[in-house]
Amino acid sequence: MSESVHRSGYVAIVGAPNAGKSTLLNRLLGQKLSIVSRRPQTTRNRILGIWNKPDAQVLFLDTPGIHQTHKLLNRRMVDAALGAMRDVDLVLFLVDVQRHPRPHDRDMVLERLQASGLPVVLVPNKIDLIPKTDLLPLIAAWAGAGDFEAVVPISAQSGDGTEGLMQEVLTRMPEGPPWFPKDQVTDVTERFVVSELIREQAFRCLDREVPYSIAVEVEEFEEEKDRVRVMARIWVERDSQKGIVIGKKGSMLKRIGTGARLEITKLMGQRTRLDLTVGVDPRWTTRRGSVERLGMFDREGQS
Repeated sequence: MSESVHRSGYVAIVGAPNAGKSTLLNRLLGQKLSIVSRRPQTTRNRILGIWNKPDAQVLFLDTPGIHQTHKLLNRRMVDAALGAMRDVDLVLFLVDVQRHPRPHDRDMVLERLQASGLPVVLVPNKIDLIPKTDLLPLIAAWAGAGDFEAVVPISAQSGDGTEGLMQEVLTRMPEGPPWFPKDQVTDVTERFVVSELIREQAFRCLDREVPYSIAVEVEEFEEEKDRVRVMARIWVERDSQKGIVIGKKGSMLKRIGTGARLEITKLMGQRTRLDLTVGVDPRWTTRRGSVERLGMFDREGQS
């Protein structure tokens, strides 16, 4: 009797900022790996999420939003997104149909995808936010904008359509052995995920009071016998922003820490001691060394 076929391959999830790429990755994996916020450009790096079944392993690459920019930090984010498309087996092109009901002339993401020659599945997202009478013409407009392998409308938030999307992905994966152990869900370190969880809470608590360029640096990360101990510094660009992050009598920093501690405890499965401080670096988004370090582009497991 012949052995069953095993399929494995790399899939890049790409799109404009706020298209729902991180929400989709978390939905497909069935657990939280990428941080999510209402702000554009929340994801700064490519994040590998490993989907495992006995007969398949799909390696999803969540990427920063592709957009026109001249800022060093943003350019590095776009480089990370475009670099993730090298040598993948399939691209999922997410489109937020609520914010972008029709493709723009010379759409940057579409141009990049067409130039790549890679197989692309068009994934209109957030279909639950569009009246059904408007949905079909909208999907048709996007489907006619490129040469797509398939078109799979979804709501990453509710999960509607994601099972069908996963089937489309699996049929396009080549035969091959798994690239990672079957119990592994990512290639990033726990230290990196912890820094992202703190940054997510800062975004949620501060809303739009501090720019998205806030950064988090984990200075100490230690797994003790019965708990995890984390010391981290939140970096901002101005003294006025530092005051906002700390809040009156430390109230905002405490709120950020409480939310982050809960998420870290869920991740690690044990009690967490989290100590947060705030630092000011006026030029961290413009100095290459600081961008690489605080933007986590040089992290372990990242090329």
